[in-house]
Amino acid sequence: MAIDFKKKLASRTIAPKTDPIELYETLDRKSVAGPLRPAQKAVLSEWYTMRRSERDLIIKLHTGEGKTLVGLLLLQSLLNSKEGPCLYICPNKYLVKQVCSEADKFGIPFCTFEENTEIPNDFLSGSKILITHVQKIFNGRSIFGIGNNYQNVAAVLLDDSHACIDTIKSAFTISIDKATNLETYSKFLTLFSDDMVEQGEGSWLDIQTGDYNTFMAVPYWAWDTKRTEVLKILSSAQTDRRSPIYYAWPLIRDQIKNYCCYISGTKIEIAPYNINIHAFGSFSCAAHRILMSATTQDDSFFVKGLDFSSAAMKNPLRNKNQRWSGEKMLIIPSLVKESCDHNLIVTEFSKMHLSKFGMVALVPSMKNCKQYQSLDAIVTTSGNIIGELDKLKKGCFSKIVVINNRYDGIDLPDESCRILIMDSLPYFDSLSDRYEEQACPNSELINKRIAQKIEQGIGRGVRGEKDYCAILIIGSELVRFMRSISTNKFFSQQTRKQIDIGIEIADMAKEECNEGENPVKAITSLIKQMLDRDEGWKEYYTSEMNTIEEESAASPVYDRLLKERQAEQLFIDGEYGKAASSMQKLINELDIDETEQGWYLQQLARYTYPTSVAKAIEIQKSAFKKNSQLLKPITGIDYTKISYIHQDRLNNVRAYIRKFSDYRELSLSVDSILDNLSFGIEATKFESALKDVGELLGYISQRPDKEIRKGPDNLWCGSNNHYLLFECKSEVVETRKEITKQEAGQMNNHCAWFEDQYGCGIVVDRFMIIPTKVLSYEGDFTHLVKIIRRRNLKKLKEQIKDFVKELKIFALDEISDATLQELLALHHLNVEEFADQYSEDYYHQTK
Repeated sequence: MAIDFKKKLASRTIAPKTDPIELYETLDRKSVAGPLRPAQKAVLSEWYTMRRSERDLIIKLHTGEGKTLVGLLLLQSLLNSKEGPCLYICPNKYLVKQVCSEADKFGIPFCTFEENTEIPNDFLSGSKILITHVQKIFNGRSIFGIGNNYQNVAAVLLDDSHACIDTIKSAFTISIDKATNLETYSKFLTLFSDDMVEQGEGSWLDIQTGDYNTFMAVPYWAWDTKRTEVLKILSSAQTDRRSPIYYAWPLIRDQIKNYCCYISGTKIEIAPYNINIHAFGSFSCAAHRILMSATTQDDSFFVKGLDFSSAAMKNPLRNKNQRWSGEKMLIIPSLVKESCDHNLIVTEFSKMHLSKFGMVALVPSMKNCKQYQSLDAIVTTSGNIIGELDKLKKGCFSKIVVINNRYDGIDLPDESCRILIMDSLPYFDSLSDRYEEQACPNSELINKRIAQKIEQGIGRGVRGEKDYCAILIIGSELVRFMRSISTNKFFSQQTRKQIDIGIEIADMAKEECNEGENPVKAITSLIKQMLDRDEGWKEYYTSEMNTIEEESAASPVYDRLLKERQAEQLFIDGEYGKAASSMQKLINELDIDETEQGWYLQQLARYTYPTSVAKAIEIQKSAFKKNSQLLKPITGIDYTKISYIHQDRLNNVRAYIRKFSDYRELSLSVDSILDNLSFGIEATKFESALKDVGELLGYISQRPDKEIRKGPDNLWCGSNNHYLLFECKSEVVETRKEITKQEAGQMNNHCAWFEDQYGCGIVVDRFMIIPTKVLSYEGDFTHLVKIIRRRNLKKLKEQIKDFVKELKIFALDEISDATLQELLALHHLNVEEFADQYSEDYYHQTK
């Protein structure tokens, strides 16, 4: 028999607590759950007393300050106020388990989706918080409904919201893999073949042969003309639940004109210009929309992606009493000793056997995993990553664990990761993001997103206020991005200070290095000091970090993203004239370089196309002239021949090096360029690096294949109109025995193009950069062609490096002509000796 204690209260009613701090004290917490932390109290108090009525809210807390509990208490407070159903959304299933575990620990009632996938009644009745993952809510066949047929939700909270937004965008995106959907893939290639040949015959041939790295955008005019055929292809392929089209089809079928298409050698991607978050009424119409965000992250992308209010963007809820959290020893090995390059660090650290703590490497692609694999490291996949991370958290340590292209949603606290290797610059996964990055490499928006990925990565190993981790930064492009004044500014103040500390300790370690000593010893010595909890290091780090000033929440890119979203929405609504006017106004306002101007002009041309094809073509021409990485207009672009008439090579060299504020910036840039001038590097990066090398050496440098979609990969013009023509095959595997008949034919076509443009009597050296010098029996060259293999490419890079080192003692804007000429000759960098110094004859295979 149970006693009814409530009867004793007679007429009194127990009202559930709505103040989250008071509410916490009433919870049936487990004994391990102590009192609220000061940071949690500060945020909860401000929310309840001042911010509770705000519809859109961004909460920013340092890692380890207890964001999960804060979010759960806010939702429980709203439930206790009888506001209606509350939803807690995680970026993936793995984190759902973690949040459920936290809710259980603190005694907060919650529910999840069971096997039958029905929406739980406890959620619908407003009695329990529903904890789920973002894919469950945001898909075209969501159980919560789409369009006007949606499940009403009072409050939606997105945890780790930067990771969530990428998943939300993928819900609107169709990715058709060639390996698993060959029939659908082939239909698209056939449909757009003629259009793509016009955009670039060489690139289209590479795509047809299955090249992973080569991709092209389908012109918006071809997409518009053939959208009915596109819909027929997609409609016939979307009926299978296993199809990648199935879940996105309801979102895309009536919005196809607002999508763009990209084709690579391995997949087709159909993505929206801007995600239509209003398709998900459960989120867009919720009375409370709460985003949880780390303090290092820039939230401006919520404007365009989630249609968040300006007030929420400019005034996030944060703990103002703490400006930083956790201890990160950032180490840049190449600054300690130049020989501590990427290969040496990967080799030495992969050999280590661990017993007391875990070591993790974050890499941007499977390609970067190969060196680790060859050294017997543990390389994770989608199938084993959760198991390997659980091993680390349980204290099972053996070798370095390598994680591919996962910069968020992974927690590696305490001993699970005391050494984190941040290996190489992250890059974008989706073809739409890669297209924007390729077209606008210097864009503030692109660099912000790259910085955000890096900050997400270096935050994986420090998950609490008292947590500590050594973070090794390797890969010249990554080092350059983090150190260069042109890109360092995109990081949070906390990260910038940690980079400054890293540069300082590298200088200190350099002084302690002994000649002839293993260069890695200085790196491991630094790490040991941190692991041994050296008091001097701890005091130094704390005193430096305490100099950080409070950071402004308002992002400088906010207004631009807001205006982009508004212009795109006008276009979606069929207000084409207003969309074009809005975009033109934005172009007039922006202070950006020509490549970005071209990017926005292409958007303007797309907005103009429905009302005036002729005007759109003229605008697209202007866009292409400013940025040759964009779509080639329907009517062709005239080729501009290069010549050395009225050019001064030494002035060109001087103009190139003056682009940099000091020698350090120049050196960082050249290191990054030369790293990309290597076999195994994707073609676009290699060819861009070769163009930069030509400009550094004072030549007129062009990429005709990219700039007009005809001709060789690279063309240099030196003094006395002496030309160097390059065909680049950087992605050819080094074990390849022969130059194929097709490759020889491609070279012959480019030689004929040169003669057609410049005439037959011009001095030109023709080079194929490829790992083999053997021409197949079936192949033939119509002109004299020289081969640049690994040995000579390495020799060229060494001479360029040595030339740049010579500049260290000079002020960059005060180097005399005589000095420059002497240094260029000393390092054999004159056009006349290029062929003799850096190339060799090919060998024609006989039967």
